[in-house]
Amino acid sequence: METEEEDREEQYTDPGGQRLVLPEDGHGWKKYGQKFIKKRGKFRSYFKCQKQNCVAKKRVEWSSPDDIRIWYEGSHNHASSTQGTSSSAANQYNLYAQVFGSDQPPSRPHDQDA
Repeated sequence: METEEEDREEQYTDPGGQRLVLPEDGHGWKKYGQKFIKKRGKFRSYFKCQKQNCVAKKRVEWSSPDDIRIWYEGSHNHASSTQGTSSSAANQYNLYAQVFGSDQPPSRPHDQDA
């Protein structure tokens, strides 16, 4: 059964608006495909869980940094891969650069304490 999840975490963009960041969901993902959907005018990227023998997958459909939809298929058969760590880089992909070939390295948001 597929469930749609709205974007619950802040997305960061570089000054040119080209950085797309997927919200953290506690699992590591490996991208295995991408295509452009002409009828919808959007890109769709396909990911599978990095854990061996896990059948969980997700699809990410986007046309701009502020228009991202995520669908999950299947369930994870293991604990969260980021449980107990502070790393949030597992789900960050520069999707724009993968499609349009930007040669600038992805920018990271700067944490500022009050």
